[in-house]
Amino acid sequence: MMKIAGPLLILLATFARPLLGAEPPAAPSSAALAEAMRQARYSDGFEARMNISTVKADGGRLASFKLAVIGQFDAARQRLLIRGISPDKVRHRFLAAERSADGRIRSIEYGEPISDGIAEADPFAKLFESGPVIWDMFAPWWNWPKQSVGTTEQIAGRDCTIIRSQSDAAISPIREVVSCVDKDAGLSLRTQLFDSRHTLVRTISVEQTMRKESGTMAAKRMSITGADNSVTEVEVYGGDEHYAIAAGTFSPLGPQPAAGQ
Repeated sequence: MMKIAGPLLILLATFARPLLGAEPPAAPSSAALAEAMRQARYSDGFEARMNISTVKADGGRLASFKLAVIGQFDAARQRLLIRGISPDKVRHRFLAAERSADGRIRSIEYGEPISDGIAEADPFAKLFESGPVIWDMFAPWWNWPKQSVGTTEQIAGRDCTIIRSQSDAAISPIREVVSCVDKDAGLSLRTQLFDSRHTLVRTISVEQTMRKESGTMAAKRMSITGADNSVTEVEVYGGDEHYAIAAGTFSPLGPQPAAGQ
């Protein structure tokens, strides 16, 4: 079975179901929910292989492509490597990114067509000119201090709870994220990202789920709807929940920068 990081991936915590006849547990606080989401993402290593296709607002479909996402997440450091698989427009292209303990996300690009070796990349930019965004894959909103629990909604017949995450960081183009979490499945069925003017930037929706080896659920098919009404379809077709991270997997990122730099 496969383990996917971040929305893309937005793998959230699993909540135990109450025993039949037992008193239901008290609703968890917003801080407890956010902590559970962070803990659920930790992994010594994972890989997910994805097929990605974008339909533009005018109905035109861009050529699909395949890539692999390799990751390693713990409380102190979170790292991702994106490797283009096919066709030629992405083959031999790589992006690596890390989120340090102070919350900064750094992203670089290397391989073809970067002639100078390694170039700094924008973590908020669209991945290979499609819908996914590296920043989203880290789900940094679960680390924001402002978390609140809202009402319950239904999406495709499944109940989910609204969790609102807010940030005052002026350097971030995303200031608020509204997730609708299916707590039994441990998955956000819909994630909406807003800018400082509360304008919707993009929406990530889970279309199909799969069960992981651990018993929790993960997204198998997702759609990402942009502000321009383009829709990117993401399907996970392979992967490894227990991927062995090689010694040099993240070496292009170099040493961890000092705080404040």
